[in-house]
Amino acid sequence: MLSIGKRLVPQLSRLCKRRLSSAPRSITTHYTMVDRASDERWDDVEMERYADEVDVAIVGGGPAGLSAAIRLMQNAEREGAEIRVCVIEKGPEIGSHTLSGAVIEPGPLLDLFPDAIERGAPLKTPVTRDEFAILTKNYSMDIPELLIPMKNHGNYIVRLGHVVKWLGEQAEELGVEIYPGYAASEVLFHEDGSVKGVATNDVGIAKDGSPKMILVH
Repeated sequence: MLSIGKRLVPQLSRLCKRRLSSAPRSITTHYTMVDRASDERWDDVEMERYADEVDVAIVGGGPAGLSAAIRLMQNAEREGAEIRVCVIEKGPEIGSHTLSGAVIEPGPLLDLFPDAIERGAPLKTPVTRDEFAILTKNYSMDIPELLIPMKNHGNYIVRLGHVVKWLGEQAEELGVEIYPGYAASEVLFHEDGSVKGVATNDVGIAKDGSPKMILVH
């Protein structure tokens, strides 16, 4: 409960009426809200978008994206074909946005690289046993494995970011082009509606939508 003195109430009432009657203030001049053509700060700035063509563009440098890029390059090498495979990743480096721990079954990884262990894959901690319990405020009650038929023997406990970073290294060795620090911000379409590609986010723009200053020494 908030108690306000009688003398202050009329002043607050007048202030609220004045705020409601006035036009809302513009709280941002970001280019997604205000067209750059109407922003005088961009009058003398030349903006140019660079386009590049690749055979396959993969958005996201996670386990799935990198595995797909690796398999594509392996198949192309097997067929004697030359293709460009590009992976764009919004994180500043591969694996930086993959922070979770995980229990992974190594079969798919060994399918990509049968010699993954020899290559230094970060499979360091094998699962030795499974335990399940119900946790209360003060107690822990074990659950028999018969009730939860989950067997992780042969699997590995990993930090998924390390696995992703390793996959990125293997992909680059195969010739995959990886561009971290670029987020896909828009899907591009052909005139018939089919997907043409993606556009990455604009750079060199401050939080308020103004062009960042470039210092030349």
